[in-house]
Amino acid sequence: MGLPAKRFLILEDQLVLRKLISRQASFFSRYEVAIDEFSDPAEALRSIGENSYDLIVTDIGMPGMNGIDFIKHVALLGYRAALLIISGYDGKTLNTISEMACSLGIGSTRFLSKPYSAESFLTALNSIFNDLERAYQVQQLEVGSFFADVCSGEFKLELEPVLSLPGHRLAGFDVTALIRPQGRVEWSGVLFNVLARRKGISALVLEELVARIANLLTGLRQQGLGEECDFNVRIDKACLESENLFDHCHSLLQQRGVPPRLLGFELAEGLGPQSPAQAFENVAKIKYLGFRLIADHFGTGSLTQSNMLKLPFDHVNIPIESLRWIRAMLGADPQALRFLRIYGLPPGAITVSGVDEEEDVALAQEMGCPRVQGACMALPVRENELSDYLRRSQETAAAEGGAG
Repeated sequence: MGLPAKRFLILEDQLVLRKLISRQASFFSRYEVAIDEFSDPAEALRSIGENSYDLIVTDIGMPGMNGIDFIKHVALLGYRAALLIISGYDGKTLNTISEMACSLGIGSTRFLSKPYSAESFLTALNSIFNDLERAYQVQQLEVGSFFADVCSGEFKLELEPVLSLPGHRLAGFDVTALIRPQGRVEWSGVLFNVLARRKGISALVLEELVARIANLLTGLRQQGLGEECDFNVRIDKACLESENLFDHCHSLLQQRGVPPRLLGFELAEGLGPQSPAQAFENVAKIKYLGFRLIADHFGTGSLTQSNMLKLPFDHVNIPIESLRWIRAMLGADPQALRFLRIYGLPPGAITVSGVDEEEDVALAQEMGCPRVQGACMALPVRENELSDYLRRSQETAAAEGGAG
């Protein structure tokens, strides 16, 4: 039996463009697609109220109701699936509108500036449905069962390699998922939102992850592997607001003789005047205890410029989407990212994430980025595969060094 068809709504007041978008959508081979076309926002809203859509594609500059008001009305109708904005407005304006849609509760949003290619359109659709599928899997999670599995050790870590440029040498790993007997659970902001249903759970789960990483590092060091290999794990505000969490993490590493500097905590959420004192205390403790603090999702997370200036980050993760923005503003210049030094970051303290295409690798090299991660660089590794992966990496590095 095939996958169920997806239903798209396309709102575009110009007939030629509407038909073009509809035709491009029909080439989306991931699912069978049913398409409803509209030129009038009011008619489109009536249809949204009466039908279930998996994706809404809309213009912004339209006579009568503009696209901004249309999106607000869409959210008021309770629509929460996905949105693709296609408009001739500049990218920064469209990004702002996209952020507005996310704040209104729409699950996945993307935008394209006209003119755009058919390949860009299909890439946007694939990104949207990747988001929706990951979110759906996590939202079905039963928190009690998940927590029981984690506490009993019934999981394996999935780790994404971080590689250096040039040379593609292994630099470290990011925790990307937990593999339970029931399946894979992505370690992401969506999971943190689900865990928030039970107070304190995300902090307790983080402790279990750190204990597992400490055991992994101990075993690797006994084999002469991973001596200088960084491990990074994302945290949320609930973790930062948990008392003594990072003291416990430090103790877990100390008990196994693992240097704290090998563990980095990635923070994508901002702190402000309303944040509890505990959050600021924990940021200070991360540094005081010798861990690394990493600014995650630079340009797309909720970290503000003030956070970047004031919080003691050691490293920054830049999504490939943000790197494209930086190139558009500053040009393809290997020195373009030097502005990050105003945040106190040392030279080269940059990792580009989401590098899934060859052109992404080329962009990272053009912009002088020293580290990258993504499907184009290396596939995720499970913890039971880690020793073999590190040995192969060492052998490759030695062979390349000998050849040089």
